[in-house]
Amino acid sequence: MSAINMSAIKLIQERIPQQVDAALGQHVRSAEGWATKVRLWFSLTSLVAATWMWNHPSSAGMIYLILAAVWLVTAIATGLLAKSGASEALVSKTTLLDLTIIHLGLAAFVQQGLFPRLGAGVFLCYFPVLAIAANRYRMMLVVQSSIYAMLGYGLISYLGGSPPWFRLSLLAATAFVFAMGSRKPKDLVVTVAKTALQEAYDLGAKQKEVELTAQVHQLFLPPPLVDLPAIWSSSKHGAGTESGGDYYQIFETARGPLVVVGDLSIEAGKKFEALTATADLHKTLSKIVSLHAEEPGLTTILEELNADLFAKHRPLTCVLAQWQGDKLHYVNAGHLPLFHMNKPQGAQTAGHKQLPVTSGPVGKQANATFTESVVPFPARDLLLIYTDGAFAKITGDREKGVAEIEAMAERFSSGEVTTLCHRVFDCAQPGYDPIKDDATVVVIRRQPTSAGTATETAGAAAVN
Repeated sequence: MSAINMSAIKLIQERIPQQVDAALGQHVRSAEGWATKVRLWFSLTSLVAATWMWNHPSSAGMIYLILAAVWLVTAIATGLLAKSGASEALVSKTTLLDLTIIHLGLAAFVQQGLFPRLGAGVFLCYFPVLAIAANRYRMMLVVQSSIYAMLGYGLISYLGGSPPWFRLSLLAATAFVFAMGSRKPKDLVVTVAKTALQEAYDLGAKQKEVELTAQVHQLFLPPPLVDLPAIWSSSKHGAGTESGGDYYQIFETARGPLVVVGDLSIEAGKKFEALTATADLHKTLSKIVSLHAEEPGLTTILEELNADLFAKHRPLTCVLAQWQGDKLHYVNAGHLPLFHMNKPQGAQTAGHKQLPVTSGPVGKQANATFTESVVPFPARDLLLIYTDGAFAKITGDREKGVAEIEAMAERFSSGEVTTLCHRVFDCAQPGYDPIKDDATVVVIRRQPTSAGTATETAGAAAVN
């Protein structure tokens, strides 16, 4: 399907130059309008020159008067033709007609023996005509018109006995500038259109990849809300466009609920590898937890997981948190600090403290050891766990990112579990740009003992 889409994109890109030509062709009508105004201006200028030179003993005044009449008739005729449709053929013919009038005007002064003493100013009419040709964005028209103008003027100047080289060089330089200028707008439009099309395709493909990643993640992530007898959990996860590896799961064991949040170290850009590695981690961890569900301590689980990940060269920073009565047992293996938030019943805001890293990452060293910590965790206390993708759009610095999450947690501590989770996640993702790295925020509240027989929301992993 991707190959088919790319073929379609290439086909559209190949058609863009022709489509731009067609669009610029619509500009011909307005350019022809300017050409008509220039002809009227030439007519008026020639009429003024005729009046000025009328009493001159030469026939210069008559030549200017004839030029004024010719320009006026040409302006009216081409204006009427343009209203019925300014085709490329008409544009070419009218441009060459304008140059021919200039040639004939100069030739008349040569024939009367007045050039270059009189009538040399008619030469300046070449430049507005070439400018109008360039304004039509047709490079070949500019080239043809310039060649015609230079050949005509060169011959007329030679017959008039005037050295043409300086003025020919001016015409050549002007023609070059106009020719390049008439081509550049089309090149720019084509380049911008192709770039925008490719970016749209890339963005669409990336968005599709993100959606697919999010769908795959749902296969081994618990639902956003999990209600167990001991804990209530709310989570929010966003799939990154460039890198992934976030993992989150809740296992219900005989010793109490076990929450695992981690971040696999996968090279940016290898989304498929990240998905495969995360799925493999879930499979391995589920098996290990199942085998050691009734054994005391979390270190056994991590030691066995460490051996597996070390062999696969997949380092993992993670948090294992397990509630046993009013105690929280946790291991922070190279992950970010946790936030333990204490909110007594009836309080508007919660006090908080950081639960620091206790061990190095899993899978980094063959014989790594892990330290389990135990802290009091009364009912209604909250635990906030997150991954580095949660603050990646704010800062790339780990310490600043932790401080930002801590400040948000304190600011929104008056909210309920889900409100706190979503506000921290959303406020850490400013703007509308998609996130580049997986982002996960989990907030867990320890349930009062009266929660009794509350059942887990469908979809959380159950381990017997």
